[in-house]
Amino acid sequence: MKKIAHLDEIINSSFGMWISSLFGAISGWNPEIAFAEQKEIFFFLLEYMLKNGRIKFIAPGADCYVSSTNPNPRFTIYDIDAQWNAPAGEIVNYFRERWPKDAKNEDDPNLTIYFYEMPGVIWVNDSGELVAP
Repeated sequence: MKKIAHLDEIINSSFGMWISSLFGAISGWNPEIAFAEQKEIFFFLLEYMLKNGRIKFIAPGADCYVSSTNPNPRFTIYDIDAQWNAPAGEIVNYFRERWPKDAKNEDDPNLTIYFYEMPGVIWVNDSGELVAP
């Protein structure tokens, strides 16, 4: 993959937000890229940030989401059992395999569903503090 322009800006502008913000920031900072390239950069960044300890994900099925029907989940993002501790490549493959195959652009409604259904991101700041949207 070629060098990603504005890599730090993409990551910094997405920090603490939903993972869909990371995807959107790629084209926001690089408006000339094609959708297919944006997708590949997204997966690259997920793996890059996982390997560098910048993000984690909530484990699939972990009960740590607060809602009106679940006001007191079993875990928080700080519980090791809530964090997805699989290798970075395995996590990225999970995201890649579920990508909507027929998505043609960033505004595709299937992408909205995809990002909503994927495990929540946990950001790690420079001092190691966990931050979730």
